[in-house]
Amino acid sequence: KVYTLAEQMDRGAKVYATNCAACHQPNGKGAGAFPALDGSKVALGPKAGNFTILINGKGAMPKWGGVLSDGDLAAVMTYYRNAWGNKTGEVVQTQEFAAVRAGK
Repeated sequence: KVYTLAEQMDRGAKVYATNCAACHQPNGKGAGAFPALDGSKVALGPKAGNFTILINGKGAMPKWGGVLSDGDLAAVMTYYRNAWGNKTGEVVQTQEFAAVRAGK
């Protein structure tokens, strides 16, 4: 299935609220040592770097690859790349995460 932006934003908002908002805050502004995602050059940068960080973690950021499904990861990445002031218009698909995990 190919998801629309609206579908991924809806699912991604739920994944973000449950797994990400405690550190990155509901408004995406971050808290203390936890970086903002709103306007972030990393969050808005190349998708490849985001795949790696979400799957493998980085610093205090936990590894979500063994916790969240490819679908949840794609949805939350779509969400933070299009929420608040971020407006990439990109829709990250489940298959993209599956391909990264498969080493493709």
